[in-house]
Amino acid sequence: MVEASRRLTVPDVAEDGGAPPREAQPSLSPLSGSLHVLARPVWIPIGFDNSPDEILQMAACQYREHQDAARALVPAKLAVLRDYDAPGMDRAATICHWGRSGSVLLASYFDGHEDIITLPNQTSEYAYPFCDEYQSLSLWEKLVAYPAYSQARKGNAGDFFRKNNPDGDFAVDPAHYFASVQALFVIYGDGPATDLAARRRFFQFLHVAYAGALDRPAVNPRPLMIYSQHWINNKLAHALIEDFPDARFLHTVRDPISAFDSWLERHFIWQFRDNPDLAAGYRYPAFDAVRDLLSWDAGHGGLRARTRAIRFEDMHLTPEQTMRRLAEWLGVPYRPCMLESTLNGRPYVVEAGGRRWVGANPNNALRRSTSLNTLDRLMVFAVLHRNFAEWNYPYPRFLRHRSTRALLVLIGTLVPTKMEWVNIKNIVRLQAATALRKRRFATALFAPCALVLYRLRMIQLFTSAVAARSLGKTRPMRVI
Repeated sequence: MVEASRRLTVPDVAEDGGAPPREAQPSLSPLSGSLHVLARPVWIPIGFDNSPDEILQMAACQYREHQDAARALVPAKLAVLRDYDAPGMDRAATICHWGRSGSVLLASYFDGHEDIITLPNQTSEYAYPFCDEYQSLSLWEKLVAYPAYSQARKGNAGDFFRKNNPDGDFAVDPAHYFASVQALFVIYGDGPATDLAARRRFFQFLHVAYAGALDRPAVNPRPLMIYSQHWINNKLAHALIEDFPDARFLHTVRDPISAFDSWLERHFIWQFRDNPDLAAGYRYPAFDAVRDLLSWDAGHGGLRARTRAIRFEDMHLTPEQTMRRLAEWLGVPYRPCMLESTLNGRPYVVEAGGRRWVGANPNNALRRSTSLNTLDRLMVFAVLHRNFAEWNYPYPRFLRHRSTRALLVLIGTLVPTKMEWVNIKNIVRLQAATALRKRRFATALFAPCALVLYRLRMIQLFTSAVAARSLGKTRPMRVI
């Protein structure tokens, strides 16, 4: 057992210099009882201190390192957290992205809203996978361990505590976070309100612990929780509905031409530039990027009524009107802070092309297609015709006719597009040539087969997509 397990009551903390907790008030939750529980010990018993699991080792080290500082902060955290009704928080929404379409920007507009709690960047993305992987941990152990898990799985974008984070200025102090967890333990202990193994409880208490780390008072004791699911995943979406039956889904979308261009560029970076072993196996980013966007534009299966798309361009060109509509749909009051792009109250600074900005940037709303040629663009127009029409993006009017779209797709199956030619050149120049230099002759000789295989898969992808859309089997999400 770590040093964390030393018994320490709230009066002990106050005597060490912290301010005593405010006078006890009844909890809003019938499950949690009143604050006579302040006499409970502050310490949180964790049973993974000697675990061989590297993530749990890192979590135990973080907890141990900051425990003395956290202990002194507990009385102040009690004063903040006692007004939250954590077990009664039953409203949730999640944000997903359609390629690079401003999902973090959208979350940043919610940051300062007093009726909303949202964890910044992708710090909440792995909350559900974490619960599945570490089911045996108690609620309190989960809350102690999750920051280490998020950091290990998501890197900078999921790091709770990293200062000077290149993904944004959103670090919370570890001592403040662990003090918030300890304060929640003082309030709820091991009572029925915690339901120690429940995924729903972890989700609720994680958001409240984070709010406590920021010393954020409960203006609304049951705020809406917004987290980043980020990637389209039906299993995770339905798990959220199991826990919060009225959950809502927000999907950021973008002009399909810009979305394809940007997402294709990102895949080329991930799979070629950032690939540590180019000779290990062949990559086809063009196929992956197209498959992603064609499979995500309808949102989660069966959840259309509780799903809305938010256009990337609207967040930059008409942010106030967009956020007013979104606030109404989510059932929260519109606040002027919804025009401020912040993470933990600090400006969310975006840097690209040698420029830096915060919040809305009209130049970002311009259509981009540097990685696409005319044939690429026409293929996108043809395959995603309904997206352009229903999401109100401009497209060539001659493509209103189904026969014209079918002809374009036929041409695209016969003649590789620019995105495919770039992919082919990279496979030959970077991967096959690298395999030869490393004397991996079997891998090098497989290159022609890989190119033929992916070309056939690309043809199948385009033809099946246009057929499904022409028959009405796939419908793009409704814009807010």
